[in-house]
Amino acid sequence: MKDIGFERENYTWSIYESLLGRRFDYRGKRVVEIGCGTGISTCMMARRGAEVTFLDYSRDALGIVKRVMRSLGVDGELVLGDAFDVDLSGFDISHSEGVIEHFRGERRQGIVDVHANALKRGGRSVITVPQIKSPPYRIGKLLAEKTGTWIHGNEYPYSRTELRKRMERSGMRFEKMIGGEFLFSFGWAFAPLWMKSRILSMSIGRPRNRKVSRLNYDNPLANRFGRVIAAVGVKK
Repeated sequence: MKDIGFERENYTWSIYESLLGRRFDYRGKRVVEIGCGTGISTCMMARRGAEVTFLDYSRDALGIVKRVMRSLGVDGELVLGDAFDVDLSGFDISHSEGVIEHFRGERRQGIVDVHANALKRGGRSVITVPQIKSPPYRIGKLLAEKTGTWIHGNEYPYSRTELRKRMERSGMRFEKMIGGEFLFSFGWAFAPLWMKSRILSMSIGRPRNRKVSRLNYDNPLANRFGRVIAAVGVKK
């Protein structure tokens, strides 16, 4: 896997810069990623001095994280298990990207509670989810599901109101919310054409362009129509 380097973050790093601040001090912070995927954003926190933990129920996902850590020269704890069964507590930061939208019923609130319960008082949680008001994403998802090309399982996108209310119900004080992937969202309208190709894996670790990033994240169009929304809350 290509080394993305300390100053060559992937595009999702724009979310953490916007919500936590470009000058946020990660040194000595305990960080847990719940449902880690590739773990790139957490690895960037580790490069900045954080002590990081990756939690996932998939051995394959943790295997990808292990390769990313090796590529970036960082260390972290890998935990195999269900987020509802693992005891998480005392962290400065809990976060996830594209996890909580897979739950319905009581567990839809429960998975947000897991993020809050993992934090010590004053700790921050950053949660990123697909946005229900992104037309290209909704169209592409529907077409991919109908053509049998959808690969992300059951996914129930969030509104800004729902995400905020669920974070507040979990015992967090809501701080800020942004939208993201506005430009990238248009590609989702053609999801059936690329969903099962290598495009997703090829995009892992692709360094961001700051000009493109400004168009993609935390601007009026991205906040209203971007494919994802992300929010930060503080444990009371």
